[in-house]
Amino acid sequence: MRTSKKRGLKIVREGVRIICIDDFALKKGQRYGTVMINAENGKVVDILDSRDSADVVKWLSTFPDIKIVSRDGSRAYAKAIADSGFDRIQVSDRFHILKNLTEYAKKYLVRTLPGNVLINAPASVSYETTDIPSMRGKYHHRTKWELIESVQLMRRDGYTINQVCELLRIGNKTVMAYEKIKEDHKDKYINVMLAKRYSANEKESLKAELINQAKKLLADGYSTTKASEILGISERTVRRYKTADPSGRHGLKGLHRGSKLDPYKEEILALAAKGQSSVKIMNQIKEKGYMGSSAIIRKLLHEYSIGEAQQLSSDEKVRINRRDLISLLYKDVSKVDTLKNEYLEEVYKIHPEVQKIYQIIKSFKQLLFSKKPEELDIWIADASTFGISEINCFISGIETDIEAVKNSIIYQYSNGLAEGTINKIKVIKRIMYGRCGFQMLRHKIFLNSKFN
Repeated sequence: MRTSKKRGLKIVREGVRIICIDDFALKKGQRYGTVMINAENGKVVDILDSRDSADVVKWLSTFPDIKIVSRDGSRAYAKAIADSGFDRIQVSDRFHILKNLTEYAKKYLVRTLPGNVLINAPASVSYETTDIPSMRGKYHHRTKWELIESVQLMRRDGYTINQVCELLRIGNKTVMAYEKIKEDHKDKYINVMLAKRYSANEKESLKAELINQAKKLLADGYSTTKASEILGISERTVRRYKTADPSGRHGLKGLHRGSKLDPYKEEILALAAKGQSSVKIMNQIKEKGYMGSSAIIRKLLHEYSIGEAQQLSSDEKVRINRRDLISLLYKDVSKVDTLKNEYLEEVYKIHPEVQKIYQIIKSFKQLLFSKKPEELDIWIADASTFGISEINCFISGIETDIEAVKNSIIYQYSNGLAEGTINKIKVIKRIMYGRCGFQMLRHKIFLNSKFN
């Protein structure tokens, strides 16, 4: 077995058949080296203090038994392997190929899509305002976890965020936050009890019962002090209840006292139905003489969130962030909390090119692991027909390295071992606080037990 010694290190040069090579920074942005890993046992074979094509050619020519080389898309390495004097099979790294494709696809989505895509909301559940008490009974909750489950169930049942807010009497930000909570966090909320909430009618009934009890105690001869102790209310309240309306109804209930918004009410509801915020609505009606704030506009919109405002809004919009659409290049829609399949269908109607991009990515991923290199030419022909400049740039790149890309479909080898080794090299350099020369670094890598 041929070996060579470099300053006390024994380098085995025969019997190394399958390797992966990659570059790493000796001094970031200035000097780079190359590491060679034996793909059959995962050990470092040798390290070179250069990544220039001519130096790599000389280096590789000293390893006569190498048959297969895995590498990234570097043209310098591709040329060096081809010029090293042996008929070696080059395998392009699948991770880098797929990374290049998704980066081109991302550039295309950023170029063509707005920051937020507005789509028509899927059809929501309709109901009368008089049904609200029975609906609240269906989605009952005692603990915070039950409330979270109610929110998620209602959203699955097709209720809009506004409808959930009205039925469960919580804010829209709370609804959106609760939608994202996973089953894994159940223990955090299951023992958190919620305070009982009463409707206006329930409060009125409780108050009427308390008034009648106070009147009866006073009529039976109990003092104000004793009645307050029995009922758990103040003496002042007992005295007030003595002459109060037995129905418990507030004296001003049902009376409309007038509002700054009265002249603009219909316009406000119409603007809200078109998706305008309370601040934008305020700015528009101020031009017509409105002198109030946006707070009472929000209050009005909350009161009409199920009634008039929703009846006026037959085309409610949902805002889809471009970042969420880009994330689908890397993962399935089920892994993105803010997206649903029905939302995607609406996006495809407005931007059909988005669906084309997803199809291109999905088909290429399947091809990479299909063991059918002959289908790469078919994929290139199909992808070229879409006329997307970024995808055409990617195709031009893989066509210049077509054999290595096809070999990545045939063989299971990748540059994962080299990437992992480079991470370990970075750790050694950090431990040496950047004062590690090449020979010292080389010795430390070979003598480190993790590399042997």
